[in-house]
Amino acid sequence: MGMGYTVVRPSSHEEWLDERKKGIGSSEAGTIMRVNRFDTPYRLWRRKTGQEEAKMENEAMMLGHALEDAVARLYADTTGAYIIPSSAGDWIARDTAKGYLQVSPDRLYYPAGAVRKKSGRRILEIKTTSLAVDKEDIPSYWYCQVQYQMGVMGIGHATVAWLSGFPRLHFDYKDIEFNATFYGLLIAEIDRFWNTNVLQNIPPSPEDSDISIMFPKAERKSVAATDSIKGTCGRLRKVSRAIERLEESRTGLEGAIKTAMGDAELLIDLATGEVLAQWRNSKEGHRFNSTALKKDDPVTWAKYLEKTAGARRFQLTK
Repeated sequence: MGMGYTVVRPSSHEEWLDERKKGIGSSEAGTIMRVNRFDTPYRLWRRKTGQEEAKMENEAMMLGHALEDAVARLYADTTGAYIIPSSAGDWIARDTAKGYLQVSPDRLYYPAGAVRKKSGRRILEIKTTSLAVDKEDIPSYWYCQVQYQMGVMGIGHATVAWLSGFPRLHFDYKDIEFNATFYGLLIAEIDRFWNTNVLQNIPPSPEDSDISIMFPKAERKSVAATDSIKGTCGRLRKVSRAIERLEESRTGLEGAIKTAMGDAELLIDLATGEVLAQWRNSKEGHRFNSTALKKDDPVTWAKYLEKTAGARRFQLTK
């Protein structure tokens, strides 16, 4: 665990966001460990070095913040825990020895019946997700997040509480104990990322999804193919042809099943009652007719026209 921390309480949410830029937050720990499917170390490095704007708060994030109090109350009502009122809101616990280690737990609490003193506090991390969550196998980036929080704050126990599923909601929680061995590995990776990648402006190794960000625009030039890359092109051609054959087979099989179904929406195995396939009507929607507007009112059409950057298109030439 860390040797101590100081608490920073910014005067506004905007100031809190600025303070977060000064180090690595707990929600970024899983990204550095490469277990966050929503982000990569390379993209995080770009944001930390000012090459890319910080992530904008999307609708899911706003809803998550709005539901924090409700999930905290659900947890307290379910377990009898006492949520510490002062732990709500925007604040940061910053490691005194390494200021870039900083965490902002959603809540702190005392378990039911526990003596309310500082040494007995626990961390409550709150999540909302439309995905189903396996209590025995929570997302790895959640685990990284609470281990980082416990380590920086010197707290031995944490709980992740979540509201999951849509449209039918499900509430559950999982208690997690501090793992000193894992925390040591986590901090080693965070140290390396901050001191080498961020401070020395050295990019971390990219993942496949980062390549289009690294090379967004093609220049009018060519490069010579090495023997290794020529072999890679050959293997890609074979894989592409195999996929084409499978797609053709899939289309034919799907067509045969649709023909058998006709205008029925379900295909049933009468022996077992199992639904083998469904072919339902989609809901009627509305589409804005930009072409008609351009013809009828070209001035208004041009007023709202926005230029977008073209994306690079990759293809093998033979």
